[in-house]
Amino acid sequence: MLQRVHALALAILLGSASMVRAQDDLARELPRIPAKEPAEALASIVVRPGFRLDQVAAEPLIKSPVAVAYDADGALYVVEMRGYPFVEDKPSGTVARLEDRDGDGRFDARTVFLDGLMWPTGVVPYDGGVFITVAPDILYAKDTDGDGKAEVRKVVFTGFETGNVQGLLNSLHWGDDGWIHGVASSNGGLVRTPPHPDRPAVSVRGRDFRFRPDTLAFEAISGGGQFGFSTDDWGHEFTCGNSNHIRQIVLPAGDVERNPAYVPPSVILDIPSDGPSGPVFRISRPEPWRIVRTRQRVADPEMLKKLSHTEQFAFGYFTSATGVTIYRGSAYPEAYRGNAFVGDVGGNLVHRKTLAVAGATYVADRADQGVEFLASKDNWFRPVNFANTPNGTLLVVDMYRETIEHPISIPEPIKKHLDLTSGKDRGRLYELLADGPRPLRKPRLSKAPAAELVALLADSDAWWSETAQRLLIERKDVQAAPALRKLAQDRPTALARLHALWTLDALGQLDDAHVAMALADPEPRVRERVAKLAESRIKADRALIANVLPLADDVDPMVRFQAALTFGAVNDDPRVLDALAVIARRDHADRWTRAAVLTSIAGHAPDLLARLAEGGFLGEAEGRPWLDDLATMIGQAKDGQAIEKVVADLFAKELSDDLRGRVVLAVGAGLKRARGSLKETLSAATWDRLGPLFDAAAKVADSGEAPARRASAIALVGLSGPERTLEALPPLLDARQPSEVQLAALRALGEQAGPAVAERVLEQWKATSPSARREAAEVLFSRIEWINALLDAVEAKKLATAEIDPLRLKQLREHPDSAIRGRAARLFGSADAPRERAAVIAAFRPALDGEGDREKGRAVYLKTCATCHRAEGQGVEVGPDLATVAARSPEDVLTHVLDPNREVAANYLNYNVATVDGRVISGIIASESTAALVLKRAEGVAEVVPRDQIEQIASTGISLMPEGLEKDLTSADFKDLIAFVRSIRSASPAPAPATAPK
Repeated sequence: MLQRVHALALAILLGSASMVRAQDDLARELPRIPAKEPAEALASIVVRPGFRLDQVAAEPLIKSPVAVAYDADGALYVVEMRGYPFVEDKPSGTVARLEDRDGDGRFDARTVFLDGLMWPTGVVPYDGGVFITVAPDILYAKDTDGDGKAEVRKVVFTGFETGNVQGLLNSLHWGDDGWIHGVASSNGGLVRTPPHPDRPAVSVRGRDFRFRPDTLAFEAISGGGQFGFSTDDWGHEFTCGNSNHIRQIVLPAGDVERNPAYVPPSVILDIPSDGPSGPVFRISRPEPWRIVRTRQRVADPEMLKKLSHTEQFAFGYFTSATGVTIYRGSAYPEAYRGNAFVGDVGGNLVHRKTLAVAGATYVADRADQGVEFLASKDNWFRPVNFANTPNGTLLVVDMYRETIEHPISIPEPIKKHLDLTSGKDRGRLYELLADGPRPLRKPRLSKAPAAELVALLADSDAWWSETAQRLLIERKDVQAAPALRKLAQDRPTALARLHALWTLDALGQLDDAHVAMALADPEPRVRERVAKLAESRIKADRALIANVLPLADDVDPMVRFQAALTFGAVNDDPRVLDALAVIARRDHADRWTRAAVLTSIAGHAPDLLARLAEGGFLGEAEGRPWLDDLATMIGQAKDGQAIEKVVADLFAKELSDDLRGRVVLAVGAGLKRARGSLKETLSAATWDRLGPLFDAAAKVADSGEAPARRASAIALVGLSGPERTLEALPPLLDARQPSEVQLAALRALGEQAGPAVAERVLEQWKATSPSARREAAEVLFSRIEWINALLDAVEAKKLATAEIDPLRLKQLREHPDSAIRGRAARLFGSADAPRERAAVIAAFRPALDGEGDREKGRAVYLKTCATCHRAEGQGVEVGPDLATVAARSPEDVLTHVLDPNREVAANYLNYNVATVDGRVISGIIASESTAALVLKRAEGVAEVVPRDQIEQIASTGISLMPEGLEKDLTSADFKDLIAFVRSIRSASPAPAPATAPK
C-alpha cells in the first residue's frame, strides 16, 4: 500500500513538473507587446496619400474611449469603458468632458462629468445634459451648477441585457425625426421606463430602438448591428458587426408590421460587393497570443516547428468590424463625401467604402485597392469608433488596448499569460485631416438665436446642420416655423430644404403644400425622403395622394421603393393599388421593392393579385415570386370567400398543373400559419377538384424529374392529407434519393398528425442519409407522442443511443414533460457526464500533419458542411460563410468543427419554440418582427412562426452546428477539408496571400 502511495506521489510530481515545463514553453511563445507612447504610436500609422492624422487627445486626458459626442459649444463628451472586458466590483467607467481652451484644435482640459459606470458605451447630448448607455440602463445626466460635473443622474430606461460584453447597447444618435435612436446589439433585452412604470416593457431582441427625449416614449425599430451606426445625408441607415462590416437597414419595422400576413426574410442587407467579411490588408504583425490560439489552444512547441511561416498568422478578412460611419463634411475632396469608414480593431486598420445606388439599396465597393485607407503597425491601435466633427473632418476614436477580445474566446492556458485589462488607462483621439490648412470652426450654438440655427440647416458640414436641427427641436421653437418655410421654399441646396422640412415636421409645423412641392423636387434623394414624410400625413389629407402617385413611375429606384412603402398608409384607394401594380411590374426582380409593396397591401392581396394577373405576368418567371407571396398572404388572412375564389379560378383558365400547384401550395402555407386547413376552408366541390392535381403530384414525387420539381410535388402531396402522404412519401426518405427530395418528404410528413408519422420515419431511419437525419430528428422532436415513439425505439434497441446528438439530448433532459425527462435519464444517463470533445480532438490530430488535397476537401465540404455554410458560391447560408474562417490555422479549423460549442456567437445559438398546438420547432432566429419569427436550420430549411402561435421561446445555449460530425469522416478527410477551407476566397477576388511584416 505504501509503495503505491509513493508511486502515486511520484506520478503527481512528474505530472506537475511536466505542466510547469508546458507553461514555461507557452510563456516564451507569448511575449507581451509593449505599448507605444503617443508620439511613437502616431508615427506607426500609415494614411492614404493626401491625408494626415493629428493626435488631438491622449492619456492621461482620456482613457479607453469607445464613443464621443460634441455638445453645442464644441466640448467633447468621451465615453470611457475602462472596465472592459470584466465585471468590476467597483465600476471604473466614466464620461469625461474635454475642451480645447487655447483654440489650437487639440483638447487640453478634462473634467470627469460622470463616473462609477459599468461598461458605458454611448452618449448623446440633450437639453444641456446627455443620455448615456450603460447596460442594463440608459441614464440621463446633467450639470446644473456649471462645474462640468453631473449633479443629475437618473435611470430613464432599464432592462437591456448584459450577458456579452461585446453585445451591449450602444450608438445613441439623433434621427431627423426628432427622436433619439440606438443600437440594442446582440444581447437585446426587455426594456422598461422607470419614470413611467405603467408603460409596458418593450422587447428589443433582434431590434434597435428609438425614444423621444421629452416624453420618454420608447419603441423597437429595425436593426441588427453589433457596435456602430451611421446615416448618410439622406437618412439611409448603416450598421456593422464582427465580419459583417457594412450593412444597410432597409425595411422600417413600422412598415413591415402593418401587414401581419407578410413576413419578409430580413429587414437588413449586407451590401459590400466583396462579401460580408471582405478582405483586409493589415500591416501590423498579429499578436503572439493570436498565433498560439490559432494553433491548438494549448502549448505544443513541436507543432510550432512544423508550421510554415504563413500558417503562424491569422488575418486577411474582417473579423471585428466596428463603428461604421458615413463621412458627411466638406474638409476633404468632394469624392470622399458619403464614403463609409469602418474600423477593424483586430487588424489595427480603418477600411473605406464608396456607396452606389443599386436598385432599392446601395452597393458598397472597396475604395482603396490593395491597401487600407489607414493602418497601423502598432498592435495596440484599436479604432473602435468615428465621428463627424465641427471642422468638417472625421475623428478617429482609438481605445488603445493591448487586447480586444471576449475572454471566453481565449483558452485558459493562453489567458494566464495575458492581461486583458492592459491599456485601460490609455487612449487616443485622432483628427483625420486633408493636406493643406487645418480647418477650425468654433461652435457656440447653445445660446444661438433661432435665425442663426435655421441658416445653419444649409451648412455643408453635417455636424452644424444636425446640431442646429437638434437645438430647434429641443427648444420646441415653433417661432422658427416661418423662417423654416422660407428656407424650404428658397431651396438654396437639396440638403437645406430637406432639413427644413424634417425640422418643421418634428415641430408639428409642416404644411402639406410644402410636402407637395418637395415631392416634385429635382433631387431624387429629396423626393425619396419627403415621400417618407408624406407617409404619416397622406391618410389625413387624401389630396396628397395625387402628389405621391407619380412617384410610382419615378426614374429613381429608391424613390419607387419609398413610394411603395408610403402607399401602405392608404391602400384602400384603388389608385394606390394601381400604382403598386406599376411598381411591381417595373421592379419585379428587386426583392426589397417586392417586400415594400407586400407590406403595403394588408387586406388587399386579392386586389393586387387580380391586377398582376392581367397580361400573364404571374405565369412568367419574373411574376412567380409575386404569385407565391400573394397567394400565401391570401391564405394567412383566412378569408374563406377569397380563398375559394383563388383556387376555383385556377380551373376556370387554361393553366399548367405546375402553376396550379404553386398557388395551392402557397395558399395552404398561409392557412397553416393562421392555424387553418385548406380542406376545411374550401367547399367540398372545390376540394374534390384538387384530387387529380394531388394524384399527379404523387407521380412526379416518385419520378425521375429534377429534384426541385419533385420537392414541390412532395409538398403538394403533403397538403392533400395523411392518407396519400403516408402511402407515397416514406419510401422517398431513402439515402439514394436526392437530399432535396428526402428533406421535402420529411417536412411534408411532419405536417401530418397521428402516431403513424413517427412509425414511418423510424422505419426509414437507417436508410436515411446522415444530412437528412437532422431534419428527421426535427420531425420526431416536434410532438410529445413522436418523442415517446423515438424513445420506444431506443429502448427496443432499434435505434442506438449514439444516434441522438447532444443538442437533442439536452432537449430531452430539459423537456417540460417529467415523464420524458425521466425516460431520458434512464436511457442516456445524467447531463453531468457530457461527451468529451478533447479526446475526440486528440484522436484527429493526425489531420494536422502534412498538406491535404483541396479538391478532395471540397467534396468533404459538399457532403458535410454545405448544408449550413456557403463557400465560393456553393452551399446554404445558415451559419457564417466559410470565407470568414479561411485565415484560421489548421488547428483552429479542426477544433471548431469537432467542438462547435466551445465558442458560439449569439446569432448562431439554437432556439426551441413551443407552439400553442403542441409542436416544438427549433433553429436559429434568422429574423423577427411583431408578427412572426423566422427560424432557420440545416439545408436552409426555414419556418415562419406567427407570434400568436408561440407559447414559449427558449435558447438551448448550444450552437446549431452539431457535435459528432467526425462519425463519418477520417483524419484524411479532415486534412483535406482543412486544406479546402483555408484556401477559400470571398465573394469577390480576395487579396493575394498576405505576408507578415518584418
